[in-house]
Amino acid sequence: MRNSFALLLLCASLAATGCSRSRSTGISVDRAFRPLISPKIRVLAGFDLDRLKTTGLYQRHREELNFPLLNASSERIGLDPRRDISKGIVTWNGRDSLLVVRGPFRSEVVQNKLVSSGAKRSQYGPYTLIGNEREALLFLKSGIAAAGSTSALRSGIDLENKGTGEVPEELAERLRTLPKDDQIWVVSRGGLPFAELPMRSDIGSAVSNIVQFIRGTTVGITAGDGMMLQGELTCVSEDGAKRVRDALKGGLGLARLTTKDNELDLLRLWDAFQIQQDGALVHVKANLSDDLSDKLLARIPRIGTRAGRAQ
Repeated sequence: MRNSFALLLLCASLAATGCSRSRSTGISVDRAFRPLISPKIRVLAGFDLDRLKTTGLYQRHREELNFPLLNASSERIGLDPRRDISKGIVTWNGRDSLLVVRGPFRSEVVQNKLVSSGAKRSQYGPYTLIGNEREALLFLKSGIAAAGSTSALRSGIDLENKGTGEVPEELAERLRTLPKDDQIWVVSRGGLPFAELPMRSDIGSAVSNIVQFIRGTTVGITAGDGMMLQGELTCVSEDGAKRVRDALKGGLGLARLTTKDNELDLLRLWDAFQIQQDGALVHVKANLSDDLSDKLLARIPRIGTRAGRAQ
């Protein structure tokens, strides 16, 4: 799961600003989520599933989400993210992650199923945590839930009680530059998002060559029938940006060289990515048609599907 998410973020980071029409900018984080956001976080990611579900891209790939592992988990905990989650955010402080979601799920059903499966209830301040000493789930109010490490949840409760939770200004500034219609987005500071997580060896090797030169990222994805991917890599210096630009171009060049003769559509996919440098910034843009979007998604491993088949 972590590997798949890291790969998706890396693919998304290979995309940057630029389109032929003017787009209204400024991503706003749900007010109900903000009290749990620590000012010390390094990464903030968000997704709007309700808007994503209306797109042709989602409709074409919705059946691929019906893999056994997710279906079994939905039955066990009484919550199906494909149906019961509308939007959410993920925060990362370099050690712990926290997921906060909004949706029409029934909290009492989820609580009862978790407890019947062996989860324990514990009290922290005014809230009940359901899980164990390592991981837990918390329901803040009707339609709002948070999940993550128990320590991260307790820290979030402390922030809410003190009234000090909020999006750090450095990340808020990055959010203001993203188009409002992005359904998936990631902003980071202090390096490349989730670079510490385990990755496939070839991806990890590629990331290790550029991670030291990247100071922060701004990434957004707008889905329709196809996908518009956009982002900005802020580097430590102009020379560092040149190294990142050259590494990304080299990666695309290698992808082209290793494309088989009977996979000409993949050449169109790699050619859709454009990489440019502007001082200490590296921009990459890709406006993918529906068929090229399908090709890109097909390149992302489906960990859950393989795990479900292995059971």
